[in-house]
Amino acid sequence: DSMAHHQLSWMYSLGLGVEMDKKKEVYHAEEAAIGGHPEARYNLGVYELDDGRCKRGIKHFMIGASLGHDPSL
Repeated sequence: DSMAHHQLSWMYSLGLGVEMDKKKEVYHAEEAAIGGHPEARYNLGVYELDDGRCKRGIKHFMIGASLGHDPSL
């Protein structure tokens, strides 16, 4: 489910009980976002901005905002 993927993303991000792994972190964030998790959608927006893909980042923020995630505004 989307919450489980979101939590796994954070675990891989911080190395909580697993080795830190950016690919797995992003994979689980994407799965959570596809499942409708608004914070995961926001996090994907941040990843995209950090990688210089502003338009993609903004799209993620817009979707997160439409899901009711205020920090995405």
